[in-house]
Amino acid sequence: MSPGWGRVTKGLFAILVVLLCGVIGVGIGVANWLRKDLPSPANLQTIAPPVKTLVYDRNEKLVHEFFKENRSLVPLKDVPRPLVQAILAIEDRRFYSHWGIDPIRLARALITDIVARRPEQGGSTITQQLARNLFLTHEKTLTRKLKEIVLAIRIEQTYTKDEILEMYFNQIYFGEGAYGADAAAKVYFGKQVQELTLPDCALLAGLPRNPRDYSPRRDPDRALRRRNLVLSQMLAAKFINRGAYEQASEAPLGVTKTRYNAQEAPYFMEMVRQYLDERYGSNQIYEGGLKVHTTLDIDVQHAAEESLERRLTALEQRNQYKKTRAALASKSEGSPARDRNQTEYLQGAVVSMDPASGQILALVGGRDFNDSNFNRAIQAARQPGSAFKPFIYTAAIDNGFSPTDIILDTPVSFRAGNGEDWSPQNYDKKFRGPVTLRNALANSVNVPAAKLLQKLGISVVTSYAKRMGIKSRLTPDLSLALGTSEVKLDELTSAYGVYANQGVRTTPTFILKVEDKNGKILEESHTTAEEVLSPETALTMTSMMESVFENGTAASARALGFSAPAAGKTGTTDDYSDAWFVGYVPGVVTGVWVGFDRKQRIGPGMTGAAAALPIWVDVMMAATKDRPAQDFPVPSGVVSRLICTETGLLANPACPSTEIELFREGSEPTGYCNVHTGTAKPPTETPDFHETDTEAPPDERLKL
Repeated sequence: MSPGWGRVTKGLFAILVVLLCGVIGVGIGVANWLRKDLPSPANLQTIAPPVKTLVYDRNEKLVHEFFKENRSLVPLKDVPRPLVQAILAIEDRRFYSHWGIDPIRLARALITDIVARRPEQGGSTITQQLARNLFLTHEKTLTRKLKEIVLAIRIEQTYTKDEILEMYFNQIYFGEGAYGADAAAKVYFGKQVQELTLPDCALLAGLPRNPRDYSPRRDPDRALRRRNLVLSQMLAAKFINRGAYEQASEAPLGVTKTRYNAQEAPYFMEMVRQYLDERYGSNQIYEGGLKVHTTLDIDVQHAAEESLERRLTALEQRNQYKKTRAALASKSEGSPARDRNQTEYLQGAVVSMDPASGQILALVGGRDFNDSNFNRAIQAARQPGSAFKPFIYTAAIDNGFSPTDIILDTPVSFRAGNGEDWSPQNYDKKFRGPVTLRNALANSVNVPAAKLLQKLGISVVTSYAKRMGIKSRLTPDLSLALGTSEVKLDELTSAYGVYANQGVRTTPTFILKVEDKNGKILEESHTTAEEVLSPETALTMTSMMESVFENGTAASARALGFSAPAAGKTGTTDDYSDAWFVGYVPGVVTGVWVGFDRKQRIGPGMTGAAAALPIWVDVMMAATKDRPAQDFPVPSGVVSRLICTETGLLANPACPSTEIELFREGSEPTGYCNVHTGTAKPPTETPDFHETDTEAPPDERLKL
C-alpha cells in the first residue's frame, strides 16, 4: 500500500470517528433534552392508573361500577395464556428479547413509511405502547417518537418483563370505553377475563392497534379478518397448532349483542354514590378502585323493578291515560330534557328490608332514572291514608285495649281546631254498628280509627309513630286517623319492620363494607337496634294485621298466589291520588307506593289493594322463594283463646262466628258470650266511647 493511500485511509477513519462521536454526542444531547420532559424512574414506580369502584350486592354479585375510565386491575397470572400469546404474536413477538425497542421491527416500519411517504406502520413494541399510553400523546411526530423510545428504555430498566406486561394488560385501550383486558372481556363478551376462549383472546388482541376500525360491533367482517390474522400470527409463532388455528378461525365472533353495562339499581346506587362522595370524595369513587359491599339483593331488586313497570303499564292501559310512559317517551325523542324531579306519567316506588338488621334488600325510586332521578322511595312525602292506622291501634293495644274490644262504627262529629265540625266518613259510606278493633283495622273502617285517636289523644299516638321510625312532621289533629300527614315510603316501611322484629326498631342501612383497592377494610356496618314496643304488643298488632290478609282489604293477595303467613295494611287517600301497601313476613318487610308526581286521581277504585298490593305480592314472592313459609314467633306472656267475633267474649258452642285471638297473659276475657244463648244482653264491660264528644281530650296519656 502506497504512503498516499495510507494517509487517505487514516483520514477517512478519522472522519468516521468524528462522525460517530458526533452522532453519539447528538444522541446523548437529544436524550438529555428529551429527559427533561419525561418522568423519572421514581415516578414510574408510582404509576397509579384510575381504577373503577366496584359495587357488589349482599351475595357478592357485581351490580354497579363507578369510573372515569372503565378499568379494573388484574394480576398477570389471571390473564389467560392465549391472550398473552395473542398480544405477543400480533404486537411484539420479540418482547422477551429486546430492551424496549425492536430495531428490526423499527427499521421495517421506517422503510414502509418512506415508501408510502406518510406514517403507515408504527413499529412500536409493547413497552413503547405502554409508555405512550401512560405519559405521552398519540400524535405522530418525530419528537413524540423519540420521547417514546427513551421512555420505553427507561421503563425496561425499571421493571421486569412480566411487570411491564401486567401494566400493559391493565392500561391499554380496547375500545368502547374499556381500558385493560378485564374491562374489555366484560364489554365485548360479558365475561371475566379468566373465562376467555382462544377466539375471544385473538379478537381482543387485534383491537389495540385500531379499536374503532376493528370494533366487532361496528364492523364485524373487518373484526373477523383481524381476529383470524392474529390467529395466523399465533400459528406462525408456534403458540398454537394447525388444528387449534382452524377450529378458532371457524368460530363466530361471540360478541354480545349489547355492550355489557354493570349499572344496576340506579336509584339505590345514587344513594351509594352520595354516601361515598360524602365520606371519601369523588376522586376515590371514580379513580380509587374501592370495593363496596351493599345490602342489596339483586334478584329481589330485579323482581321489584320488573313488577313495578309491568303493573303500572297495565294500570295505564286499564285507566286509559293519554299520558303514559310509552307515549311520552315517543314524543320526547330529541326534545329538551324535562323536569328531573317530576314526570307526567304514573309513578311508583318500592322498598324491601330485613327488619332484624335494617338492611335494604331492594329499592326502586321510580320507573326510569334517566327520565327522573327523583327518588320517590326516600324523597317523596305523600299521604299514607289508612296505612297510618296501625300506629293508632298500636297505642291502643299498648295502653290496655285488646283486639276484641268493641267500638261503635256510628256517625260522629268532632270539633276541629278551627272551630268547625268534622265528621269522618267510611270508604263505602256505610256504618257497621258495633265492631271489634280487629275487624275495624282489617276492613280499614275510618270512624272507629278516628274515635280511637280521639280517646287516646293525638300526642300519645304520634309519640308511638315517632319512636317506631316516622320522622316526618305529623299534624296534631284528628284527621291524622285518616292518614292526612305526609310520610315517606322508606320510613313507613321501616316502622312496620318493628312489628316484624318483635318490637325492636333497627336503623335502615345499605352499606355492609367498604374496602380500598388493596383490600384494606375502610368501614363495616353494624346493626343499631332499640326496643320500642313490647314483644306482646308487636305480636298482637301482627295478629290483627294478619286479618287484613285473611278477611280484610288485602284478601286479594291470596288470589294472586301469595299463601305464606303475612301481615300488613293497605292505604288509600280519599281522592285516590295515593295507593299504598306495606306488609311483612318473618324476615322481610316491603312497602309499595303508587301515584302521580303531581297529585292527581289515579283512577276509580284505585285503592291500595288494587294498585299497590299486586306489586307487593310480586316482590315478596321473589324475596321468599328460597325460604319455607314461617309463622310469626309467639313470645312468652301471650295466650290464645277462642272468641266470639261479635261480642269479643269467650265463645260458646252457639256462637255463629268464632276465631282464635291472642292476648297479653292476664288481659284475656273471662266471661263467655251470652248473646247467642238468648238469655241476656251482651256485656258492656268495654271502653266507653261517647259519640257526642265535640272535642278531643287534652293530649295526655290514657292508660286503660
